[in-house]
Amino acid sequence: MANTEYSLFRIKFIKPEQTDFTHQEKTPSEFFLEALEERPSYTHREQFTWHLGNVSKFSRLTGSFAIGRTSKATVELFDKETKNFQEAELEESPNTTCLYDAELGLLVIAKKSILNQDTVKLAEKVEQLLSNSEVILMNEIRVDVAPIPDPDGFIKRISSAHRIYRFTATFGGPNPFDADEHFQKPMSVYLSKANGTEGKTTVKGESLSSETITEVSKSTAATGNQASARIKRSRSSKPETVHLKGDPVKRRLDDTQLESKKILELFIELYHNIRS
Repeated sequence: MANTEYSLFRIKFIKPEQTDFTHQEKTPSEFFLEALEERPSYTHREQFTWHLGNVSKFSRLTGSFAIGRTSKATVELFDKETKNFQEAELEESPNTTCLYDAELGLLVIAKKSILNQDTVKLAEKVEQLLSNSEVILMNEIRVDVAPIPDPDGFIKRISSAHRIYRFTATFGGPNPFDADEHFQKPMSVYLSKANGTEGKTTVKGESLSSETITEVSKSTAATGNQASARIKRSRSSKPETVHLKGDPVKRRLDDTQLESKKILELFIELYHNIRS
């Protein structure tokens, strides 16, 4: 059985607040799909060139692509004709698979140890590759790829807490359509108007609404942001701080038995479970 670890990320395409006639009127999903079709590349530290390729569609808004790097390596070979050992310079191109839903702004990345042990680092490469596409550069779009953390442990702690004294959440540029109405949507609009790139807000009280904080926490996780809360677990316990952050949601799957389309469907379902 060949198990591969897949991780879930949120990808956003953030438009500048002020635009002129040179900027195109496109949706984030249209920017995403056009950038993919360009199959961009960029050089990192001279010895590595990263590429995006193998673009394939499952539907109009879903599909897969590959990212990888090319580098030159010297290998020792034996020439059977001359009976001599020789050195030859070859080009290596390890790569890994990425799955996407352009409508939801979801990205699933397959771990490939030879590229990096940390899929968050691979997500940064996706961000840089797409940022180097002509349509993104021409329209001054900021690409942001962030891990979607598993909020279950955090939500269980705040929903069962005796009291919530403080809640802090980060926010980024304009968020996807399913961001919550209380916090992520209005704060992202404020951030965009202020021409900012990221922000953080804290609310305090003797007993914050667990229901509202839970809803905002789910939306915060789903939009790839972070949160923390100051709580008392019980009437007699001491106050403590709990955090929503860290690694993306991961699943280890047998991709010899599951098609890429099915793997994407599993992660879309997982995302909806996180959001709801």
